[in-house]
Parts: sequence; structure tokens; C-alpha cells
Amino acid sequence: MSSWRMLPLLAAAPQQSRTTRLLETPPRQQAHFLQNPTHRKSGTKYLKVSNSHSGFTTDEELIEMELDKYLTPYGQLAPDIFSGMHSSNPLLQLESVTKAAELLRSKNLSADVTVQAVVDSGLLPNAIDMLSSSNSDLVLEASSILLDITLGTSEQTSAAVSAGAIPKLVAASASEVEDVAYSALLALGNIAADSDELRDVFLEQGAFRPALRILAGPAEYSAKIVSTAAWIMESCAASDMMMEYDSIPTLSEVIPILCKFIRQKNKPKPLTAVIKALHQMSSSQRAATMILKHGAVPCLVRFCTSKNDGLRQQALKLVAWLAYEEGKLLKSMIYNGILKALEICITDYVQSRRLACLVASNIAIAAPLQAEALVESSVLPLLTGIVADQKEEWKIRNEALTILFHLARKGLKNDRFFSSLIEADCFEACCAALGCTDWGTIQTGAEIIRLLVDTSWSGADDAIQRLEDAGGVNLLRKVWLEGRSKNWPQPPSVTAHILLRTYFPESSKPPRV
Repeated sequence: MSSWRMLPLLAAAPQQSRTTRLLETPPRQQAHFLQNPTHRKSGTKYLKVSNSHSGFTTDEELIEMELDKYLTPYGQLAPDIFSGMHSSNPLLQLESVTKAAELLRSKNLSADVTVQAVVDSGLLPNAIDMLSSSNSDLVLEASSILLDITLGTSEQTSAAVSAGAIPKLVAASASEVEDVAYSALLALGNIAADSDELRDVFLEQGAFRPALRILAGPAEYSAKIVSTAAWIMESCAASDMMMEYDSIPTLSEVIPILCKFIRQKNKPKPLTAVIKALHQMSSSQRAATMILKHGAVPCLVRFCTSKNDGLRQQALKLVAWLAYEEGKLLKSMIYNGILKALEICITDYVQSRRLACLVASNIAIAAPLQAEALVESSVLPLLTGIVADQKEEWKIRNEALTILFHLARKGLKNDRFFSSLIEADCFEACCAALGCTDWGTIQTGAEIIRLLVDTSWSGADDAIQRLEDAGGVNLLRKVWLEGRSKNWPQPPSVTAHILLRTYFPESSKPPRV
């Protein structure tokens, strides 16, 4: 299970009912934009740009020509690089490690060739040891090498880990030289994002702690360091990891800091990554409880209406998941205005409607008190409007219709649900559903109608009249006849005929031939 890796900057950074739970494995983060890109994304891997000299200055062309001498015709590192990195002479070491780093940064040579040449040379332990040097230039070039190695294949990244890279990178991430710290953090993130196996090694060695340290005090670091730390937490915080590590203090160590981070004023990009990390951890009941305990809910609700698309979408995903937990979590979300936030999402942000419906769906299935808050809110007429809108995306209409069904079932024990649904034009919405071509949607619409008219409650007679006024009788008859003509009685066809026979007997008779 691989995920996107992050590429380095070369210059300063800009920088369904309850079954509808949203569980995602962390994708490898997309790269920052590079002012002078040495890598480009190709499919799910990053490859160095090859066979192109476009955009090179004369000096750069000369450097690229010089780089050819760093490899033998057989794709091996030149002997002078190998001997120099083994030398006890600091100047020779620096010259050799710089050559190796330049080779890996080449715009013209294939990364597959250059990275493998460094791995095959057996010099990884030397480069890793150089991370502990007192020579900052040596450390910078060595960290650059490790970063490029971790941008390679899983086998190449594993070679770096097997050579002892993680503890040295952890130490280098605390360097006072920002470029060293940045390269070390990126390399650590790439290791966590590479595969389940390497992520487990990453976690066992506590390699997430540098990122956690940064997120605990973001004001002390630059924007690109904070964003990288947030990406690392996103990369390593997969749901299965949190289930596995729930028995040790990982959650207790991580969640309070991530919750504190989202309570502070931070930029949308790292906030989005941190919320995604919390989402991936929240499959644990303990994690969800801790998110509530550490005061993240008001911020999450507020982010559900953010103008930043990524932040808003990720906040809605986490809130949809947490709404499943009911109890104090859901009460806190309702108290902090999640229903108003859903209204804004549905009205102002078309791309967020489906996620808003997922949140509402989990509220509709919750305890009657929370579901009643939904049915009495201004969200309900918006949901019926979505179902009735023939131009709305089918999946969103179906999700909204499912919410109406859950609320209608609550009416079996509380008439107020039925009354509110009828007042919000639920019959009109259900009639629109009966006109669909999908039998599942038709069945849901027919079942809601059955609950409203076939349940013994004080407004049953008015419900029958509203159904007739909305044109529901003719639509029920059409559903019944379509199923009958195919000699294949679908459940909605049977439901429609039962309703017609019970309440509109004249419309339940077969057409005359």
C-alpha cells in the first residue's frame, strides 16, 4: 500500500447509514511546486526528467556533461567517489559526497540509474554516518543523498533503512541548519509513506516524534517545515496503525498535540494534513473520545465551512466519521453548530454536498434526540429539495433520500418526525424518486411513503391527501404497472400495489385491454 511521496524544494517554499464511514489510507503527498524542477510525477512514482536539455544554461550544461564522468560505462559510481567517501581526509570526503549528491540531482541522468548506482556502491552506510558530522556542508550533502534515495523504489528505500538511516535522520531533523532539517524530514516522510512494512519500522523507532515536536510549537519553525511535519503525521497515521498501536501510549502522545495544532491559527495546508491524520486515527473509539476531550470539535465544525476546499472537505470527512460515535461527540458537534454548517455546505459549496449528506446521514441514524435536532433544522427542506432536483447528481440525491428514510423510521416512535417531513415537502421529494429509473431509489421513495401513510398516527389522513395532491397516486400506479409488465415483481412494484389497493383501490385495478 504505497502513497504519494513529497519532493524537496530547491528554493524557498510557498507554501450510508453508518456504513457511509469514510476510511482512507494515506496517499503519498503531492510534491511542492519546484521553481527549477528536477523531478516530475509520472503515474504514482516520481521520475527524474530525462533526455531533455531545454532550459539549461551554459554552466548547467557543463555541469551535466561533467556528471557523466561520475558513472562508469557499466552504471557504477566512479572509483574516485568511492575512495573519497572512504577517505579520512575531510576535504576528499566533502568533494566525493558532493559529487554523489550532484549525480542524484542530475536533470539529464535517469534517477533509476543514479540511485541504484549509489545503493550498489555500498556507500549508504558512509553517507548515513556523515549525518553525524560536525561539518555542516558534509551533513547537508549527505542528507540530500538520503532524500534522493528515499524517492526511489521500495527496495532502494529499504536499503537505506536497513543501513540505519532512520535514527540518523531523526537526529538530523533537529539541525539548526534548516536545509538539513528539511531534507531529513522529507526523507523520514518518504520512508513512512513507502509501504506498510517500512511504516511499521518507522513507528517502532519512534520516527514520528520530530514531526510531533514541530507541530507542538509551530511558531518556532518556517512554513515549509511545519507543512512537512504535518505531511509526515498524515503519512504514518493509517487506521490499521492506530488499531495496532492503541495498546501503547502512541494515541495519548499524538492526539493532544494534533488537537492543539488545529485549535491554533495555522495555514490551511498543514491543517488539512493534520485533520486527515486525526481522521485516519479515529477508527479507534479511544481516539475519538480523545479528540472530544482535547477540544477539537468546535474547530472541526468551523472548518466545515472553510473557503479552502481541501480543508473543508477533510473536516467534513472527519466529522462524518465522528458523528457515527453518537453520544457526547455528536452532542458536542450539534451544540457547536454542525447543522448550520451543513446548511452552508449544501447551499454554498456544491462540491461538499455529498459529504454534508454523509454527516447528516449519521446524525439521522443517531439517538432520537440528535436526529430530532436534524429534522427540526433548516437542513431538512434542503435535503428534500436535493431529492426533488432532477439536475442534482444521482449519488447525492440518493444519499439525501436515504436520510429521509432514516428520519421516517424514527417517526414510528415519534409523530413529530412525520409532521416535520411532510411540512418539508417530503412527499414531493418521494414522488421525484418514484420517477427515477433506479429500482433501489424507487424502493426507498415508496418505503418512505408507506411509513407516512400506512402508520397509525394523528396526521395519517392528511398524509394521504398530501400524497394525492403531489401526484403520488399516478406515480405509484406507474411503478406497479412497470413491474407487472415485466413479470418480475420488484419490491417497489409490490409496495406500490399494496398502497394503491389499501388507500386508492380504483387505481389498483389492471388497465382495460
